[in-house]
This record gives sequence, C-alpha cells and structure tokens, in this order.
Amino acid sequence: MDRRALLLIAVVLIAACHRKPSVPPDVVARVGERMVTLSDFKRYLDRNTGTELAQMGPEVATAMVDQYLEEVILSEYAAAHGVEIPAEKIASAVRTDAGVTVIEKRDEMRRQRLIGDTSENVPPPSDADIRAYYEQHPAEFKSGEEVHVKQILVHDENVATEIDQKLHAGGSFEALSSQYSLAPNAKKGGEIGYVSRGELPKMFEDEIFALKPGSVSGVIRTDSSFHIFKVADRRPPGVIDLGTASPVIRERLKDDAVRDRMAQLVGRARSELSIAVLTKRLPFKYTGGFPKSENE
Repeated sequence: MDRRALLLIAVVLIAACHRKPSVPPDVVARVGERMVTLSDFKRYLDRNTGTELAQMGPEVATAMVDQYLEEVILSEYAAAHGVEIPAEKIASAVRTDAGVTVIEKRDEMRRQRLIGDTSENVPPPSDADIRAYYEQHPAEFKSGEEVHVKQILVHDENVATEIDQKLHAGGSFEALSSQYSLAPNAKKGGEIGYVSRGELPKMFEDEIFALKPGSVSGVIRTDSSFHIFKVADRRPPGVIDLGTASPVIRERLKDDAVRDRMAQLVGRARSELSIAVLTKRLPFKYTGGFPKSENE
C-alpha cells in the first residue's frame, strides 16, 4: 500500500474519532449530556395536562416544550451543583406516586430541594417593605360589600317547594339544610361564608345581594337543581387596614423574591448548559425561546 493510501486512511480514522456520536432518532432536545425524547415529552404532557400532543396547537405545544425543558434544566443544574437525592428516598417516593418513573421522580425531588434551598436563602421582607407596598397599592386593599350566605340545594322541584313552604312557616333554615340539602355544606347549616360580587353566578348574586340580613330567597331554578339562599349578615364596603393586610403582603413579597431568585437561577443554568431543540424531529413547528438545531 503506497503512502498516499495510508495517509487517506489515517485522515478518515482521525475524522471518525472526532465525529460526534449519532443522536438516536427519537431525541428531540439536548440539555447538556442529557437527551430528551419525544416520548419523554408526551409523558410529561399526560401527567401535567392530561392532553395528547396531537390535540394541541403549535403555540401551546411550544410553550409546553419550553416549560418541560426548563424543569429538566433546573434538575440538571441542581445535580451539577451537588444537589442529589438518595436512591432509597427516590424509590420510596416512586412507590407512593402511581405511574411515575424513577427519572421523573428524581428530577422532581432535585428541583424541590433546589427551590427549597433557594427559598430559605431569601430574607423575609422588612416592615418598611410591607408598609411601602401597602401605600403603593391602595386599590388592592379596598373591600367591596360582602354578604354572609347559607344555601340549600336539592334536585327535586317538589322537595324545593316543600322546603320553601316550611321556611315561610318559620322553619329553621339551618335545620332544613341539614335535613334536605345535597350540598357538601349541608350538615353545617348550608354555610358558604362571606362572598362579594363576582364570586357567584349572576343569577344567584342578583337575588342574594337584594336580601336583608335574616332574609331568605325564593326557589332559584337552574338546569338541574333548585337553590334557596339565606343572608345572615352584610358587610359594607371598606378599607383593609395595614395590620390585617400585612400577613398577605409579607407572603406575596416573599413569593415575588423567590420567583426573582429562581429566574436568575434558570438564567445561570441556561448559560452553563448546552441546550438545543432538534426542531425537525418535532411533529409541530417549534417557535420557543431555546436554541434550535435545524440540521439534525
């Protein structure tokens, strides 16, 4: 064999050694060294939405791909930074979650640990922060008129008429609810609690907000049910004071701070990991925000 042939063989061998390993045909994305398959994504859709990929439009499918990859990225980032879950804990969790795979549960537990550690490192908002939020968002702390409502629900018109007659004869609404109502709150006297406008269907709201405290509505008929309501009390519109609002504001500011920290974490993870969506392998047009590899 002459030197030219030997040289050609050597070049071919060198090229083969440096050639990237082939990507299996079902892989639709890469996150670092991890390959994500189309079946992985379909399982994710089934577990999180109960919807098949074929029933989704391209925009929704793209959004779900990005959501899934973001979760995979966080899991891989967590592992790269020392967050690992003991195998026995993963196995125990899998046994109590029907249908989940070991990989899915491992990823979930990694993310939960990462999010938990991040939350613990976020300082609580100061009293000054809470007061500033309260003063800057006054519309959030105005309460509309509220009514304290109880209900009776039945499916038979004759029964509803009988209950209505007993109420007009002075019968106890709470006792009749406990005796006849099919609603889950029947044994609690039909207790719904305080509601404001917009929380109940308009046909109920119009009747309820026209009642005085202690008054009972007539029978309200829907497609398949009959309803009777009692208004036990009314609260006029007002302003929620800072002391009452503080716990809600504190939780909201803490949640916002954790979300900001997680967004920064995702940004770092995306910069550290090599990510690509193999767009030609997806059965829809991907238009998301992750890098696209259109030649594989």
